[in-house]
Amino acid sequence: MAKDYAQGSVDRDKRLAELLSCPPELQCDAVERLVRQTKLQTKSLKMLRRLMAPLVAKDLRDQLGNANRSSASRYVAYHCEDGDVSFASGIASELVRLMDGVSADWVGAISAGTKAEGGQLVIVGSSIETINVALSRIALVVGDYKGGFVRGLWQGKVSSFSKIAGVILG
Repeated sequence: MAKDYAQGSVDRDKRLAELLSCPPELQCDAVERLVRQTKLQTKSLKMLRRLMAPLVAKDLRDQLGNANRSSASRYVAYHCEDGDVSFASGIASELVRLMDGVSADWVGAISAGTKAEGGQLVIVGSSIETINVALSRIALVVGDYKGGFVRGLWQGKVSSFSKIAGVILG
């Protein structure tokens, strides 16, 4: 861990030195250009995630298979290390739409965030009862979480994904 921190620090120093290697009168312009580029990249990433969410949801639906074939509960999970709440919610909403009309029980858990720092967790399912059962099982493993039901899905924040790696990240 100390080695990673030191390497990250050296990398930041190198990037900063490159950025400020121009004459002092041009440094403000270089920083402004970097800020503009970062904003554009962030905007592009959000748009790509918005386009990717339905594809991920279709993949999750395919993993569920034909849930009508059996009375057993089906469970799928998806984790995105660098995702955000809008990405997780987009996947969850699309999965609910795709699974509309399926009579068998199913649950989907979508999470976004780093293992160490935790992040967003969205749980969707065929009914509030199946979501509650999945949430109670996840709560046994994770312990510390906050959230609640919003429009038929459970949305919240988990302090760490390291404890539930096998459950969600698996």
